[in-house]
Amino acid sequence: MAIKKNNKRTKIRLENVGPISDAKLDLGDLTVLVGPQASGKSVFLQTLKLAADRNHVLAFFEQQNVVFNGDPAAVLNGFYGRGMAGMLDNNPSVTWEGQRYDLSALTKFKKPKSSQTESLFYIPAQRVVSLPSGASQAFSSFNFGDPFVLRYFAHRVHILLQNEFGSTAQLFPAKGRLNENLKAPIAEHFFGGAQLKIEPKDFTKTLTLEIEGFSEGLPFLAWSAGQREFVPLLLGLYWLCPAGKVSRRDSIKWVVVEEPEMGLHPRAVSTFLLMVLELMRRGYKVLISTHSTVVLDLIWALRQIQEDEGTEADVRELFGLNSNPTTKQIADSALAKDYSVYFFERGEPAQDISSLDPGSEDEAVSNWGDLNGFAGRSADVVAKFVSRASTTAAEK
Repeated sequence: MAIKKNNKRTKIRLENVGPISDAKLDLGDLTVLVGPQASGKSVFLQTLKLAADRNHVLAFFEQQNVVFNGDPAAVLNGFYGRGMAGMLDNNPSVTWEGQRYDLSALTKFKKPKSSQTESLFYIPAQRVVSLPSGASQAFSSFNFGDPFVLRYFAHRVHILLQNEFGSTAQLFPAKGRLNENLKAPIAEHFFGGAQLKIEPKDFTKTLTLEIEGFSEGLPFLAWSAGQREFVPLLLGLYWLCPAGKVSRRDSIKWVVVEEPEMGLHPRAVSTFLLMVLELMRRGYKVLISTHSTVVLDLIWALRQIQEDEGTEADVRELFGLNSNPTTKQIADSALAKDYSVYFFERGEPAQDISSLDPGSEDEAVSNWGDLNGFAGRSADVVAKFVSRASTTAAEK
């Protein structure tokens, strides 16, 4: 039985935007972008943020006393990063919500200007920079020309730590944040039993890892690379999953996570994907950019379970979850969701490779956007070498 596409998918198209020649995507409940460096994945995701939330973005710049004086180039340099205004030279366009815009049109308020709701929350690839030495940073701590998505994410984390965790030092495990079925694998695969705390140090609230038997907490730069990458991501998830009876941020529809696998072991990556399923259960639609085959392994497995009419028990087995009402809800929700994967290649149109069919004649599909390409080539080379060596030995 073929997997049915959700007819309510949101469509977006970018033409001649930076390295993107043409990217026409139907966004599912979980949309994954793959492709080599500098192929346009980050530009696509940031442009989605600008298209979805331009009034919110422009208003927030104004609140921070950033004045553009109607200059589109200045807005793009402030939003994407200094120098990115050069994209305007190629007549870039964006089609969003059925309407085609020149990219420069997205640098101006959409009427009514008073409508400034944020609908997309962005966790950027540079997230580790949001916590230098373990201390949170406000928007104004960065320089003009640093990407907006980084500055705004850092600002959100700063407000979260100052307000929602202002009266407690314990960040993980945190009471009322995430459910116990998520806390256990996070504790095992990210923290190894350590506790994440925020403590005053030199008059600044600073993150530390408290390890049983150690006389003092480990500072940020003494953590593993994966822990430094994951903690800001965890804090972003805390913001998306408020404490108490409120399950989500009502205005937020989309969640973007760039390269969640950075510094992580495959087991930790699968734990992150479990958290993505929880976000989808709460009603968020998620977009991920990745270079990890683990992410695509799990997407492929979920699609196969759907196609073969598997059950929530199969999903739970995939993620190593025990059977209880919460894990069954997460698994049932995962089976009802829509998954899509797109391959970005410099100078080529973005390609839908959602089937991830290893037997496809299209190499972009069978090699999963070339993430499996090297493994396949290395296997071919070794097979040829072994065959040649065997032939040589036989001739002797």
